[in-house]
Amino acid sequence: MGIAILLLAIFALMAVLMYLNRLPALVALPIMALAIALVARVPWPDLATVVSRGSLRLHPAYATAIFGAILAEIIAKTGVAETMVKTAAELGGDRPVVLSLLLTGVVALLFTTLGGLGAVIMVATIVFPVLLALGLPRLAVGGLFLLGMSLGGILNLTNWQLYRTVLQLSTSTVLSFAAPMAGLMVLAVVVFALVELRPARLRRFWGDAAPPPRPAFVPWYALLMPIVPLLPVLAFGIYNLAARPETPFEFPIITAMVIGIAYGLLVAPRPQQGRIQLLARSSIDGIAAVAPAVALMLGIGMLVESVSHPQVQGHIEPVLAHILPSTRPGYVLVFVVLAPLALYRGPLNIYGMGSGLARMMASAPGLGPAAVMAALLSVGQLQGVCDPTNTHNVWVANYLGVDVQQILRRTIIYVWPAAAVGLLVGALLFLG
Repeated sequence: MGIAILLLAIFALMAVLMYLNRLPALVALPIMALAIALVARVPWPDLATVVSRGSLRLHPAYATAIFGAILAEIIAKTGVAETMVKTAAELGGDRPVVLSLLLTGVVALLFTTLGGLGAVIMVATIVFPVLLALGLPRLAVGGLFLLGMSLGGILNLTNWQLYRTVLQLSTSTVLSFAAPMAGLMVLAVVVFALVELRPARLRRFWGDAAPPPRPAFVPWYALLMPIVPLLPVLAFGIYNLAARPETPFEFPIITAMVIGIAYGLLVAPRPQQGRIQLLARSSIDGIAAVAPAVALMLGIGMLVESVSHPQVQGHIEPVLAHILPSTRPGYVLVFVVLAPLALYRGPLNIYGMGSGLARMMASAPGLGPAAVMAALLSVGQLQGVCDPTNTHNVWVANYLGVDVQQILRRTIIYVWPAAAVGLLVGALLFLG
């Protein structure tokens, strides 16, 4: 029991250091992995593999992130993202709520493929001026954008790959929960727009501002670029759920990304420098943009390797068995109450300490990997939308001239209920 307390103290200490911005997550996670292994007295040969094997453990996730980043660069460089946003602005006309929902939908669609701060800046600098020209409150503009990002992230294949790798789940299992969770976040977006964009809160409307300039011509079929990788993965996932539960074929996510890249190069307007140069430039810029995420995944892999060791699990699992729920009501209640632990790089954040705890929680009696995935994906919406430590939240707040903590306070009242209902859905799907 004494070693278990020390291991939990290491988690708590790293959480505090990350919360205070004294230690970035990509440094804290490898340190945590080694500290846990040392305290648990993992033998030296196995201790060495925490770094060597751990850094390769999530290779499917960061390989997917790299290919996804290349596709994102092609989407940006060919004008597809700009065209989608400005076309939605034209369709919305002078109706603030309609236009806001259309643009949030476009943001969500783009972030099923896009990712990283660079993509946030690219899309936000197109979307924000349009929404601000309508006289929308700045906090509402930031909230809608972050809600759209998180909604798209639920269906982002790179995020799916991380859950698949850490928890050893099939694509069909992730899809079976991601689809209803996405629906709940759509509802949260609509409620947010209806409440936050009440006429009394609007200062002026579209007619007072100049309409956005029409973007350069991009054919309609090029606008499908962000969802092309999703189509084969979703098609096989739905087929597996409906017809082949015993012998499923999981369409490879990296292959889906390559299909999306090839489609983009074929259908996008011909760039001045040529398509080969577009691919080369997009590859270089995409890899540079995703480098911080890859570095973070290296640390996550080390942490997963460390906490997966029998020596570590032997100390932690008895403690978790007394804490974690095994019934549906307990599951919903515990994770609803603990949902804020997904904030500030906390223990329920899959991109932080949650990656290590997820493996241990999955082995607890009565839970299992699918239930843990549903819990982390549900409460993860608080992290995706509300977390003041997100670099994209900080950038959005700075751009709009608001306090990043204000974004947390304004959005959490909409996201937390959606996460609670998501946990209820997860309990019904994955707990007996």
